[in-house]
Amino acid sequence: MAGVKTLTILVSANGFGHIRRQILIARELLRRFSDFRITFALTDKQYQRFKLEIEALGEMAEVVAGVTEDSVRWRHNPENYTDANLNGWEAEWTSHSRLANSDFVISDNLVGVLEKRPDAVLSGSFLWHEVIAAYSNRNEVCKRFVDREISLLKLNSPKMICNRSLASRAVIELTSPVEVSWMIDDIVEQSNTTSRSSILVHGGGTRTLDSKVLEIARKLRHSNLKVFTDIEDDQDCFDYRDETWRTIGVVICRPGAGTATECVKWRIPMVVLRDSENSEAEFIAERLTLLGLAHGFADGLSSDQLVDLAREALSIEKRSSYLVPFEKCARNGIVETADFLADHWKLSELAK
Repeated sequence: MAGVKTLTILVSANGFGHIRRQILIARELLRRFSDFRITFALTDKQYQRFKLEIEALGEMAEVVAGVTEDSVRWRHNPENYTDANLNGWEAEWTSHSRLANSDFVISDNLVGVLEKRPDAVLSGSFLWHEVIAAYSNRNEVCKRFVDREISLLKLNSPKMICNRSLASRAVIELTSPVEVSWMIDDIVEQSNTTSRSSILVHGGGTRTLDSKVLEIARKLRHSNLKVFTDIEDDQDCFDYRDETWRTIGVVICRPGAGTATECVKWRIPMVVLRDSENSEAEFIAERLTLLGLAHGFADGLSSDQLVDLAREALSIEKRSSYLVPFEKCARNGIVETADFLADHWKLSELAK
């Protein structure tokens, strides 16, 4: 295997958890292998949000932004799904022959890659057809998407890197799952509990729960609690810096895999926001509750009940018991993923 080997990483447009974990995987691969060039194919918004993190990977990492703009993402209205916004990314990707013909391909939650590259490694803890299936009887485009994705999975039985704590039934049954632990870059030491007095209300990259996020933030702020949100024009928009994470004592969130991973990293208990039509969000909410990482649902609570729940989660007396489940979370998923890829792609000759 002489010379530089190329890897294209395709990233679903739905939120930031997909690109965040791929940056960590890329960093570990580049640390191990010098003759390795990685190209991220993602959305413009993902690139802007993580531009500095990608640039920090060095000259062997690059970006082609905009490729996956027209890829599946969560929409509450089934009529808003079209062939173009579900599958348009495929024509965009294959038009970049260098990307489509790279030595290796990782596709984060975009199964359509198998049409061109049946050797691609998938990544994610759910499959989009599980979510879109709820709309199959209301939109023929959704039905075709679901049928095609299932067909591609059954035909190819692809390897799929997944968080073993969150992997859905379809991932386990329709792929060849590569189960890894939580994909966390650093083990963050527990900070002084007295400093964890802030709350983060986080609707996630889908932006479908923004109105609910603002309503909850307003109720909490009315009781003089310090509250950050992920709303860009909010008075206290969360900046995702390490020093700010260290002030957060509880996260009220739509439980996407990316948000859940950050909470595990920083050992922050969660209170869940319901997104009842989205089977992935509901499944993760159930899993987090079962694991003891999430404590109750924010939906339907009165202002007083919401404030009481937040204050309880912030209390020093409760915090020690809330932290116990986090200590049981294995955090070596990035290394485990790189180990698998190195073996799967037989990269030993590229090792430094």
